Amino acid sequence: MWPNVTLIDRSSALGVLTAMITPALLLSACGTFILSTSNRLARIVDRMRSLSTLLDEMSRAEYDIALREERIERHRAEIKLQGLRLGLIQRALTLLYIGAVCFICSSVAIGVVSLITFLRVYWIPVAFGIGGASCMLAAAIILALEARKAVQDMYEETEFHRRIARYYATQRLQSPTEPRPSVRDSAAS
Repeated sequence: MWPNVTLIDRSSALGVLTAMITPALLLSACGTFILSTSNRLARIVDRMRSLSTLLDEMSRAEYDIALREERIERHRAEIKLQGLRLGLIQRALTLLYIGAVCFICSSVAIGVVSLITFLRVYWIPVAFGIGGASCMLAAAIILALEARKAVQDMYEETEFHRRIARYYATQRLQSPTEPRPSVRDSAAS
């Protein structure tokens, strides 16, 4: 009536425990990946909040600054780009968490499959392991895309600051009669 279930011997038990450690190492790598991705997420959120504050301040009529409209448009475009980056980071984190769950399930499945010898379910831990590795691979690709967006944003921001510097340089050339403060004057006040 009951299937013939035998207890595993000591060497088999050690083999099972050794096999269960492999997904745990991959889980550790996935956890490190999650931590660094979460830090990237926090930096994006902080940047979006500071841009929103700057945009709010610049939108007020009493705030008079050179190239005001261009700065407002630049900040709006940057907030949009940060939103795209935020979506990519969210997808990557979701995949990394799913990958972590797959590695945990793989480790548990190795132990369970070693106890259930009468069923042919040896493929289950392998499927979980492949699923976890696939999630990590997909997350890495998404994070590479997000890094490209970050570099694109940095190039655009740098170019915008160059435009501002050219604007101020042009303004100084057009009104050379105003004395420019020296370094000593700045230090004295």
